[in-house]
Amino acid sequence: MRQPTSDSTAPHGEVVRREPVERGPGASHSASGGRWRWVGAAGLIAGLGVVAIHDPNQSGSYGLCPLNALTGLDCPFCGGLRGTHALLNGDISRALDHNLLLPVFLGGLVALVVLAWRQSPLLQRDGTSSGRSRPRITQIVVWGFVAATVVFWVLRNLPYFPYLDARA
Repeated sequence: MRQPTSDSTAPHGEVVRREPVERGPGASHSASGGRWRWVGAAGLIAGLGVVAIHDPNQSGSYGLCPLNALTGLDCPFCGGLRGTHALLNGDISRALDHNLLLPVFLGGLVALVVLAWRQSPLLQRDGTSSGRSRPRITQIVVWGFVAATVVFWVLRNLPYFPYLDARA
């Protein structure tokens, strides 16, 4: 995006013409925005490190699922923490046994984090010739996750699919 040129007056009264500056896709962000990305990445890595080291299979280690404690139903994320722990320790089959939707959740999260980190144009709206903008890929992905989560939640609580429950 080209910035408009502007004229300014130097201290001795001469007019100085500034040349337009080409800015890249990430140039409009402040320097503090870049720092927050690193802080977020460090927080995510630290959180994953805690989950990898501290076993959530120990009773009361991370607390209870409020929905499961009140209703006895498994929420769509029940078993996700134990599954992430198993996955970070290399036990893929146990991770899938805790929550079968875990790879979809983690894969989608990783994809969105990478796209956001790289400031991908897929995450931005763009105008079309008709004047309307197409929906952002994030909106499509989020609604896809919501639909998959609701379907998984219903199916895992039906008695016909005992292998989907979080009790492993």
